[in-house]
Order: sequence, then structure tokens, then C-alpha cells
Amino acid sequence: MIDWVTMKIPCDHVGIISNGSVVKVSKDNEIEWTALSWLPVTGSHDSNIVIRSLSDSQLEISGNPAKWLQGHNLFGTNDLNALCWLFFSKLTSIKELCLTPTVEQTRLIKDGLFTVSRVDINESWLLANKFEVLSWIRSAEQKIRLKHRGTGQFKGDTLYWGKGSSRWFLKCYSKGEEINSKKSTFPDALRTPDMLSYADRALRLELTMKSNALRELHLHIPANWNAETARMLLLNSIQGLEMSNNFSLSNEVLSTLPARVRLAYAAWYNGDDLRQILSRPTFYRYRKQLKEYDIDISILRDVEKEPSNVIPLIRVLEAVPAGIPDWAYEQGLVAC
Repeated sequence: MIDWVTMKIPCDHVGIISNGSVVKVSKDNEIEWTALSWLPVTGSHDSNIVIRSLSDSQLEISGNPAKWLQGHNLFGTNDLNALCWLFFSKLTSIKELCLTPTVEQTRLIKDGLFTVSRVDINESWLLANKFEVLSWIRSAEQKIRLKHRGTGQFKGDTLYWGKGSSRWFLKCYSKGEEINSKKSTFPDALRTPDMLSYADRALRLELTMKSNALRELHLHIPANWNAETARMLLLNSIQGLEMSNNFSLSNEVLSTLPARVRLAYAAWYNGDDLRQILSRPTFYRYRKQLKEYDIDISILRDVEKEPSNVIPLIRVLEAVPAGIPDWAYEQGLVAC
């Protein structure tokens, strides 16, 4: 589903839309620049997006349109154009914003002829329960890396690959943990047995596409998207996730390595956790040497052992994402 959009749209409006201004003052007390602050706008179930004027005829909007419309983002549409059009149509009904789009501006938005600078896309894979979801994520930290980006890094309960990139990054997390956290704003009215069960089983993988990547693919214009573009982008990025089992060195390369590095590599290849064996400086020195050959000893290898409770990582990724359940349409929980 489309989970977040930052967009600039043509739209006449009366007055300046903002929540005040941010001013940069130099050490000599001279104003260097001024920027309008975002104005929160409440939608369904008290969910907010933010909006501000760029000019009398252009707006910048950022937030989760599906959540703003539905009150939740457990599931939703992959159709960026349809979502943005429905979102804009609802936005113009808020009298306090004083939006007065022209016929031509309305046509441009309906046709997807505006720009987006960030789009978040996610899909959920349903496992047996929340325990399996959390086990998968913990295993993924140790045993999955993203090609050219390295191993995953936790921030809170979320595992990131490539975080900090100016182009795009991946993350995964438990949707059940998210909606039940202390910071959760998930509406009480939507905490039905069906919704809670779906969330607890949901392993969520999410792709954030930033402006540079969108422009390179000519996807900064929503008109260039179709109903399959979002899922294709996410699944293509997931294909870059690699298991440590896939990597081994040839005898020719091994013969060029110092004896101690060869021994460390052999122990890692047999499934040992070198962080528990080597001193910290030695571990990172060997890791740096072996990464020159695309080997990352910080990722534990999935060596075949006795029966384990760990959920097979790759099998989950190869499965079809859950999508929107039939009962969600029947209960009116999907905006478009």
C-alpha cells in the first residue's frame, strides 16, 4: 500500500496556509531565511496530515493519505493516482482551508500531473502470530543484508537497511507491536478482533523512495505510475536482500589471505559467531578485510542444525504479500 506521500500540487487558496514561520537568524542578528511551518489538518479518527502554502497557487502536503482517509494503515491501495485524487477531493471539502482550485488545476491533479518528493510503500506478510513475526525480525538482523547497503540496523523496534540514504531505504517491523505501543494513535473504534489479529500476524516491509530516486525513474510525476508500480518497486528492492549462506570464497582467493583470516573465515563459514570468539579490534579488522570480497562476518550463516524455532527467512520473502482481506471491504475499512 501507499503509506506516505509528500507532494506539491497546484491549487489556488485564500490567504496563507501555515502554522507560523521558522526564521534562521545569523550571529549578527540578520534574517537569513524564513520558511512557513506545517499546519496539521485532522482527518478520519483524528489522523493528521500537514500542509503549507508555497505560493498563492501551490501547496505542499505531507502525510499518510490512506490513514487520513481510513483512520488506519493496516492495509490500503497501491494506486497512487487514485489515492491522491480521493485525498485532494476530501481536502477541498474542509472549508477552513479556503481552497479554490481552478478547473485546470483540478484536471492536473486528477490526471496525476503534479510532483511527489517522497513515497513510502509497504506490504504485509502474514505469519502464524506475533511471536513468529518478532523471531523473523531478530533473525533478519543477523542473517540478512541488503546488497551494497550492508546489514540491518535497529532503531527502536524497527530494523532498517540503508537508513540515511538520500535515495531509498528499506525497513521491517511488527505491525502488531506498532499499534499496541505506548505512542500508538490507533483508534479504539478500530480495535476489532479482525483488525487486531491481522496486525499481530503482520510482518511489515516498507520502502521509502526519496526525491532523487523518484526523479531518476521518472516517478516524481504520479501520472507515470500505474496500479502495479508501487508493489513492483517494493518487491524489486526486496530482491536485494541476501542471506549470508549465498557467499563463499574460492580457493584462489583463500590462498591470498593471511592464515589467521582464513581460520576466522572457516569458523564463520561453519556457523560460528566470531563476535563471541575474537576480540573487538580483531573482529572488526578481519571484517574489514573480508568485506573486500563481499563477505560480512557480522551476519551469521544459516548452517543446517537440529530443528529450530527460527522462521525460514527467505521462504517468507518468496511468499505472496497478504494484500487487503475480503472482510475489510465488507466492513468499509478501505477508502479506495
